[in-house]
Amino acid sequence: MTVLEANEYDVVVIDAANVVHHHAYDDDENLIQSIFPERLESCVEFFQESGWEVRAFLKKGTYWWATKNKDMDTIGDVRIFETLRRQGVLEVVSSEHDDMYWIDYAIKHNGLVITRDKLKTEKEEYERDWDAVEKRILRDWDVLETGEFLAPSVPMKDEAERISFKTLRTRLKELEMRVAELEQTRNTHTLQTEDKKPHVEEAESEDETVVAITSEVFRRLLQPGEFVHLTHIYHTLASVHLQLEPGKFSDWPADWREQLMGLLNVSGKMSVWVKDICPIAIEFDAKDKSMLKKA
Repeated sequence: MTVLEANEYDVVVIDAANVVHHHAYDDDENLIQSIFPERLESCVEFFQESGWEVRAFLKKGTYWWATKNKDMDTIGDVRIFETLRRQGVLEVVSSEHDDMYWIDYAIKHNGLVITRDKLKTEKEEYERDWDAVEKRILRDWDVLETGEFLAPSVPMKDEAERISFKTLRTRLKELEMRVAELEQTRNTHTLQTEDKKPHVEEAESEDETVVAITSEVFRRLLQPGEFVHLTHIYHTLASVHLQLEPGKFSDWPADWREQLMGLLNVSGKMSVWVKDICPIAIEFDAKDKSMLKKA
């Protein structure tokens, strides 16, 4: 293991989606996508306590997925996202090519990148000095079952003061909780006094959310060379959009299929419309009713 030099980079740039996702499997060994903001919080704190400046970038589809399903067991404490945003640490990226956003940020600001993404698609579609980019990517990190983030090859900055930072962080969390309580009180009062008629902007925002979350589901499930059965895609879309516990199908409402199709504005056979709403190029096996991302 090669230990980095503390003065080699100026900022730590975190691929937040890569850090917050935690992979688990149901009884049928299907992948369940879980999102735990606590993993990102632990990652940010690790580097801040070591004296590093930190910037994290999260795709809006992942952010909406988590906030919409915040009460599910597969979603952690989404309030952490808002805390990190208020602190100026986390930026939610609306661009479809969010990876290029933080890659270019790291290049411009001499950043050490935290990700496990191999960036295969980006390397095929964008012109960059990818050898230089690879040299600034750190994949030697892990999040333990206890939630503790570890990156053993990263040194502390000379000016780091771990004890004083922990004290400051505790006070900051207390302040953030107080601010959140005040905002909740203010929002409740606003809802009671505002005109509650629906607005066109709100409807457009909801449509945008549906599209972004749907795209995120496909991008997370489909990988080159790995066929995924349509049933698993169907169930994942329903779980995320309708806030249903994955794998607990006996608890799902009888009309969940109709609800999902209405939300996605599709009709007919799933094997037909699923290909129409998929945002990436795929190969479809009609015999096995499965699909994969084209290499």
